[in-house]
Amino acid sequence: MKTSRRKPHLSGELSSTTGRNTRPKTSEDGRGNALPIPTDLIIEIFTRLPLKSIAICRCVSKTWSSLLRRSDFTELFLSLSKSCTLSRLLLAYQKGRDLFFFSAPQPQNPDENSSPVVATYHMKFSFHACLLGSFKLSGLDHGLVGLTSTWIGKGREPPLVPMMCNPSTGQSLLLPRVKTKRVKAMSLFGYDPIDKQVKVLSMPVSQGSVLPVAEEYQVVTLGTGKLSQRMINCGRELCYYPHLRGKCINGVLYYPSIDMSTESHVLVCFDVRSEKFNFIKVDKFFTEGTMINYNGKLGLVWSEGWLSRNSRSVNLCVLEDIEKQEWSKHVYVLPALWEDIVGRALLSFVGMTRTNEIVMRSLSPLYLFYFNTEKNTVVRVEIEGLDLSEYTRVHIFLDHVENVTLM
Repeated sequence: MKTSRRKPHLSGELSSTTGRNTRPKTSEDGRGNALPIPTDLIIEIFTRLPLKSIAICRCVSKTWSSLLRRSDFTELFLSLSKSCTLSRLLLAYQKGRDLFFFSAPQPQNPDENSSPVVATYHMKFSFHACLLGSFKLSGLDHGLVGLTSTWIGKGREPPLVPMMCNPSTGQSLLLPRVKTKRVKAMSLFGYDPIDKQVKVLSMPVSQGSVLPVAEEYQVVTLGTGKLSQRMINCGRELCYYPHLRGKCINGVLYYPSIDMSTESHVLVCFDVRSEKFNFIKVDKFFTEGTMINYNGKLGLVWSEGWLSRNSRSVNLCVLEDIEKQEWSKHVYVLPALWEDIVGRALLSFVGMTRTNEIVMRSLSPLYLFYFNTEKNTVVRVEIEGLDLSEYTRVHIFLDHVENVTLM
């Protein structure tokens, strides 16, 4: 009689394997045991699962939970998400003390016949009742979202508390408060792709005559297993704009500022890994544009005056070389149908897709406008599924990737 043989399967308790071939042992009933599955194959199988299934698998056993926390698994999952041809949009808006996240498929090569995109509810973060105020969000290229707010605290506590949120896992992490006697601080988020660490650069500021001046700099590091917090030296006295926003690209955090010693506008380049500052002199218009990721380089898009049906062109500057401080400038004339497509809406820039389409948005109703600079075409895509009758401020993140790293 032939001995029946069960197919290899994933059980709740996975035994470690060296990867070499071994002969299956025969049990007392004469049936062959399953061959051990190599760990790298198990990881490969898990990367094919959706987020909800991975969350369930973490609860199956300690072995699975440990495996799904391994850095090689999370990095492989992230890289597959980045390489996915079907990119997604991440949308967020605030309602009281809740922050709601929606997701939607990102239109691929949209044309005039593109159907509306339907946003589906993803999750929400609820925050402590004693903390109030509006949120400012910063999206990072590896799927995490940094959050700061000029919250109203109790007593003399600093009003700003930075946080990290992971919309993929539903986790949020309250970061250490800035060690300062100042009444206000600004925080920007950067990511080091080499050491796989998130760093938060916080700047306690004193209120100057017009703009706040930073006198201290603090760095908080995540991703080492334990939060670390330390003060660093910038080397210059800088003042900042109230609505300061940064852009992190390939381990460099960029943000505009004013050098108080020369009263000139500068672009601050903060190397996230080395925690060193560099400065590039820029014109004042730099503060009025939107920083974008242009093929791994810093880009700045802006228009002359309000971005509306009356606009005739879109300007793009690209930082070609940080060390040499070399820029390239491009002026894209908008197509003839621009006025009809935009109508009476006022637009703002969102960013640029992986396929080099400049994306703009209107407020209400919520439309995205995809400007293909190579074909000189503009396509309007409606976003459905959001009730924005009371909330017109929606944060939009292009090419969002899923990250299963637990905080």
